Amino acid sequence: MGIGVSDEGRQDEAGRLDGEPEEAAGSEEQEAAAEPAAPEIRARVGLVEPVVIVLGILLLTLVYYRAHVSGLPWQQGAFEWLGIEAPQGQRLFNWFGINFLVLFCVPAVVIKVVLKRSLAEFGLQWGEARTWGKYFVGFMVIVLPAVFIASRLGDFESYYSYHTWAVESAGAFAVFCGGWLVYFFAWEFFFRGFWLFGLSRSLGSLAIFVQMVPFVMMHYNKPELESYAAVIAGIGLGLMAYRGKSFVGCWLLHWVIAVLMYAVVLLER
Repeated sequence: MGIGVSDEGRQDEAGRLDGEPEEAAGSEEQEAAAEPAAPEIRARVGLVEPVVIVLGILLLTLVYYRAHVSGLPWQQGAFEWLGIEAPQGQRLFNWFGINFLVLFCVPAVVIKVVLKRSLAEFGLQWGEARTWGKYFVGFMVIVLPAVFIASRLGDFESYYSYHTWAVESAGAFAVFCGGWLVYFFAWEFFFRGFWLFGLSRSLGSLAIFVQMVPFVMMHYNKPELESYAAVIAGIGLGLMAYRGKSFVGCWLLHWVIAVLMYAVVLLER
């Protein structure tokens, strides 16, 4: 004799107890249907995203460890023509060149050859100049006072006073500024172009925060306060490029701020 179920506890084939309303059985399904669906990813992740992330990290590692090269004998003629005789100046311009090759040329070739995309899709275009122009003016109003304040702090004064050769003449300073212009073109293309627009098709505006992470980490050899400020700068520049559909404004803004910081510190010594 098996264990039976009383009449009060007998279930039908659908799993309902005798006398239980049919609506109760479907209540859980109705509640589940009423819950809001999780937000969907904007586009299916394809080849671009892993290429951007993996290649990006490899290239940043390369420039971090291998971009500091002293002037070589066969370069001396070119350095003399540019008026760069100081060893630290020659090392700086080699650093500019390596960064340009690694952070701009390599990603540009990968975009065209491997990903089969146009560079305009990665922010290399004029974009919406009225939009990023407003950000440019707004950031300059905020950053200018910060530059003059920071230039008087010990860590900043020590870091930005290294290239004294750059203020020995107007020509030397012009060459110095030109080198930074080339460098920041590659830098901003890499972060606010390659990373930002390479990830924004699938991540949307979240890509602004993703590109900010490696950007901040590349500031760890600078004064500590500047590394914290890079969090805000990374988000702000990312937003500027994202809404302006171009990294051009970020390039010019970053260049102006850097040159201004060097000028203030070097000329006050």
